[in-house]
Amino acid sequence: MLSSVEITRGFTAPERDHVAALYWEAFGRKLRPAFRDADTGRAEVAASLRPGNVLVARRDGRVVGVCGFRSGGAGAVSGGGTRARLGLLGALRAALVLAPLRRGDVPGVLVLDGLCVDAGHRSAGIGSALLTAADALARDLGLRAVQLTVVDTNPRAEALYRRRGYTEVGHGDLGPLAGVYGFDRYRTLRRPVDAPSPARRPA
Repeated sequence: MLSSVEITRGFTAPERDHVAALYWEAFGRKLRPAFRDADTGRAEVAASLRPGNVLVARRDGRVVGVCGFRSGGAGAVSGGGTRARLGLLGALRAALVLAPLRRGDVPGVLVLDGLCVDAGHRSAGIGSALLTAADALARDLGLRAVQLTVVDTNPRAEALYRRRGYTEVGHGDLGPLAGVYGFDRYRTLRRPVDAPSPARRPA
């Protein structure tokens, strides 16, 4: 039941690898080209995660969903220490490949940086609960809206965001880089924090 889900900001040290695994499962297809192999990519995500920039959903004490967000000029996965871990050439490769995917801060707006739910807990309202928590966080921070980006290969997620009252404020495409990252077009969606929440179905 949804009532058994607890959402907090941040994760514990023992939870880091599991949070990273969820993140990689959801976004590894587009992150993979930045690293020499998938194991290196997963390890870099785990090392780079910023606990203060992640909302975590737990059920029965286990992490079942995460929602990253930008704060203080950094996202949920920062590049701090990348050169020390990957070496100069590895860090340069990661920076160049990931550059087209980076999103900056938007004044007055909480920019979400990846929402993912454990495969075994989808369609249980966890994604919606994380979005509600993001709304509350934005309100607590005195921000006026929540913003996210969704790619054309994830219509299920876009449908959830639309049901939640998010509307398009921008879009773009990767052109010849589409084959590298596994998607072509993306949309930027935004929702005012004080907008009424529509009737929701589990997600």
